[in-house]
Amino acid sequence: MDSKKTPFRLGVTTLLAAGLLAGCQQDNSSEAPPANTLYLNGQIHTQDGQRSQAEAMVVSDGKFTYVGSREGAEALQNKATQVVDLQGKMVLPGLHDNHIHLLGTVALDMCDLDGQSIDLDQLAAKVKECLPRYAPKPGDWLVVNQWSPYDGNTPTATYGTLLAVLDAMAPDNPVMLAGVDGHAGGYNSQALALAEDKDGNVVGFNPTTLAPGGVFADFIPYVDLTSGVIRDAARSAIPVPDSGVLSASDDQAAAQYDKILPAISELMASRGITGIQDACASDFIRQRLRNMEAQDLLHMRVTAATCFHDDDFSGKLDLAGHLAKARQVRDSFAEDPLIKADAVKIFLDGVIEGDPFTDPVFLPNAGMLENYHRPHLAMDPSSAEVTITADSEDAGSNGIVNYKDADLKRYVSALDEAGFSIHMHSIGDRSTRMALDALEAARASNGDHGIPHTLAHLQVVHPDDQKRLGELGLYLTFTYAWTNPQLAYDMLVSPFIQPTKAGQSLSEAIYDPLGYLHDALYPVESTRKAGAVLVAGSDAPVDSRDPRPFENMAAGIMRAADGHDEYRASQRISLSEMLAAYTINGARAVRQGDITGSIEVGKSADFIVLDRDLFALVKAGTPEQIAGTQVERTVFQGETVYPVTGATP
Repeated sequence: MDSKKTPFRLGVTTLLAAGLLAGCQQDNSSEAPPANTLYLNGQIHTQDGQRSQAEAMVVSDGKFTYVGSREGAEALQNKATQVVDLQGKMVLPGLHDNHIHLLGTVALDMCDLDGQSIDLDQLAAKVKECLPRYAPKPGDWLVVNQWSPYDGNTPTATYGTLLAVLDAMAPDNPVMLAGVDGHAGGYNSQALALAEDKDGNVVGFNPTTLAPGGVFADFIPYVDLTSGVIRDAARSAIPVPDSGVLSASDDQAAAQYDKILPAISELMASRGITGIQDACASDFIRQRLRNMEAQDLLHMRVTAATCFHDDDFSGKLDLAGHLAKARQVRDSFAEDPLIKADAVKIFLDGVIEGDPFTDPVFLPNAGMLENYHRPHLAMDPSSAEVTITADSEDAGSNGIVNYKDADLKRYVSALDEAGFSIHMHSIGDRSTRMALDALEAARASNGDHGIPHTLAHLQVVHPDDQKRLGELGLYLTFTYAWTNPQLAYDMLVSPFIQPTKAGQSLSEAIYDPLGYLHDALYPVESTRKAGAVLVAGSDAPVDSRDPRPFENMAAGIMRAADGHDEYRASQRISLSEMLAAYTINGARAVRQGDITGSIEVGKSADFIVLDRDLFALVKAGTPEQIAGTQVERTVFQGETVYPVTGATP
C-alpha cells in the first residue's frame, strides 16, 4: 500500500469521552489517574487491515488504548502520563521470526567458525588453534561449530579434502565440524571410526559397512568417505558430545546454554523481534525458555514447535507416541502467558546441495520429482575458475522423502484433527507435493477448521504445486536472503537439477531462463499471487546466527538498479508485502493475530522504532540500504526492552 496514507482516527469519539470522564472523576476523588504513555510525532505503520498510518498512539497497562492523530492522543493526557516524542521516526509492530532455532543465535564457549567462508589452509589453522584449549588430551572430542558446508572449503596446495585437513591436524582426536545448516557435518577418520550400529556396537563408517547389504547400507546416500561429510540421519550413528542444541541434554550443556540466555534476549530485542517460532523444540530447549521467562529475559512470545527429528529422518511414524508427547507438551504450557506449544515440526527431506567436486560426486538428498543429474565440473585451484568438462548424465536417484505417502497422510491428518499447527521442512519439489497431498487429505477428512499450517524453505516447487499452495491458503516461511542468485552456492545446486554440457558457460547453465529452476526456484511472488500467505523465518543460526530481519527484507524486495529483469526479478515482492510477512502475517501464522502483529486498540503494545524510513529508501531507488536499518527502540507489552535503560518508557 502507498506509504502516504493520511493519519486515521480509531474510536476517537469514544476514547476522548472516556478520557474526559476519567478527568472529571479524578477531580472529585483522591485516586491517582491511570498511568499511560503517549507516543507522538511518529510515522506509525499499523499493519492493520487497511495498512493505515497514524502519527500517535497511547499505551496503558501493556496495550494500545488509542491509535490515531496527535490531537486525539493528547486529549488522553493526565497527570500520570509520560510523553515520548518519536521525532518523525518510522514505527512498526514488533517483528515475527517464524522459523528460528533460538539457542543457536549466540555462540557458546566452544571452537567456532561463525559461518565464515574459508579455504582448507584456514580451516587447518582454526583446528590447530582450538585443539589445545577445547580437546587437550588424546581421545578428547573437538567440536567446531558454525562450519559452512556449502561456501568455502576450497582445496589448497597443502590439502585436497576436508578429511585430509582434519586427519593431519588432529591425528589423536575425533573431530566434528557442525554445519550451519543443521544437516551436514564434517568428520575426521578418528570420528568416522566411532560410528555405532543400532545395537551400539562400534563398527565405523567404512567401505564395508557402507556397501550394499552392509550394516549402514541405508546411510549410503548420506555419507561421503572421500571428504568426511555426513548428512542428516547418518550423523546420529556417531555419538558426539555437545554437538548441538538438539542433542544437548546433560548438566554441562545446560550450564553452557544458560550462560548465553541474557545475550539471546538482548540480540532478539535489538533486532526488533517480539515473536518467534522455535522450529524444533526439545525438552532441553523448552527448559531454557522457561529459564528465560523466570529471569525476565523472555521479551517475546514463543511458539515452541515440538520436534521428532530423529524419527523423521529415519522415517519412523510412532503416531500414538508423537501425539501423546505433543499433547503433554502443549498442556504443560496451557497457562503460560508467553510460551505455547501448539505446533509440531516435521522434517520431510534433507538438503538440495551436492558436491560436484568429489569423485564420485556427492549427490543432494532432498526429495525431487525427477532424478538428479551427475555433473562434471572442474575447478582450477589457482584461479578458482570452474568449467564444465563433460555432459551430465542421469544419476539414477531422485533423493529421499522421509515418510511414505500413506504414513504422511495419516500423520498430518491426526495432527490436524488434534488441533496442532503443522510446520513442515520441505526443500525439494517431490516433498512439497507430498505435503500438499497430505494437507488436502487432512482437510477432506477433518474439514477446514482454520488452523494455520506452514511449509518452510520451499527451495524448489513445481509450478502446478505453486497454485495448490495458494488454493489451500497455506502459510509459507521463506528466508528471503537465500532467494537471490549466488553463483558460488548455486553451482552446488543447479547442475544437479538441470542438465549441463561440456564447454557450456557455468553461469549460462545455472541461470538458463528456459530451465526448470527459473520458475520453480523459491517461488515467493508467484505463490503469493496464487493465494498463499507469506511469512518470514531467518532459520538462524543456519547461514548466520544473526536473524538479520532487515537484510532479509532488502534481499526479498531488491531489483536490479537498471531495471533489468534479471534471473530472480519476477519473484521479488513489495516492501508492503514484506512488512506484512514480518508482522501481521507472522502473528496469524502462529494463531496470535488477535493479540499482536499490528498496532491496533486492544492489542499488546509490541512495536519498534527504526532509524530510517524504509519506504523512502524504496522510493529513492536505494532499497539496499534497508539492510543497514537499526532498531532504536523495542517495546514489548508496553515496556521498553531495548535499549535497556531502566527508566525510559
